[in-house]
Amino acid sequence: MNKPSISNSGAALRRIFSILFLACAAVAGLYAIAPSGAVNGSRSQGSDAAMSKIAPWVLEKTAGANQAEYLVVLSDQADFSGANALQTKQEKGRYVRDVLWQKAQSTQGPLLKLLRDRGVEYRSFYIVNMLLVKGDFNLALELANRPDVARIEGNPVIRNIQDPVPVEKIRSRLNSSPEVVETGVTYIHAPLVWATGFTGQGIVVAGADTGIRWTHAALKNHYRGWDGTTANHNFNWHDSIHVANTSCVGDSPEPCDDNGHGSHTIGTAIGDDGGTNQVGVAPGAKFIGC
Repeated sequence: MNKPSISNSGAALRRIFSILFLACAAVAGLYAIAPSGAVNGSRSQGSDAAMSKIAPWVLEKTAGANQAEYLVVLSDQADFSGANALQTKQEKGRYVRDVLWQKAQSTQGPLLKLLRDRGVEYRSFYIVNMLLVKGDFNLALELANRPDVARIEGNPVIRNIQDPVPVEKIRSRLNSSPEVVETGVTYIHAPLVWATGFTGQGIVVAGADTGIRWTHAALKNHYRGWDGTTANHNFNWHDSIHVANTSCVGDSPEPCDDNGHGSHTIGTAIGDDGGTNQVGVAPGAKFIGC
């Protein structure tokens, strides 16, 4: 048997080396022209995913190293499906409250520790499992990169009434008495419902508006925080306006209306002076407000 010559072996090795060289060159070429996202896909996608969680308002207000208030909504929200097995409204209500509270308590800890360690101003909520945070863009991006954060929403100041009616004019209207039942209340046939025994008894109406002048004659006896002798505003009133505004102090400890519109709307719901003058659709109901 003839053995391969040295020259033939060298040629074969050269061909193998050439093929390997070309393959490496091709890989290098593909690597060079591929988009950076394809080379380091996880990092790029992670950044894009985090940015997509941040609302445009937050991006705008935190530009240029500015700080803004934003809402950090957690991914893990409460599941109320267990309430379906409960029989009474009271049981369901207590169950929902407990589930909401426990969800916030069991999931917010790591975020709260981070914010406290950084000295970041924050406030915890539980009806929606979220935090109100005051921080810059870098903090928002860091939080958005966390898997336990679903999204980051803005917390803009909203002014719904651009040209409010002067407070004194509203007060003069509130002090005047309507003639028996208001026309609008009659128009929707509310008195016919009252005649069947339904006036809203056992119902609590919540008003979220410019505030409420709870001492008005048509409102006072319907305020859930008034027992006829003393007032208890705990869980019956909340002031989310933290600065003095017109005739109300900031964080007013008792119901206050700095415009008059809120007193009007809650009056439309439950207003009744105890006599023949009825301005509300459900004069048997109670109210709370913010």
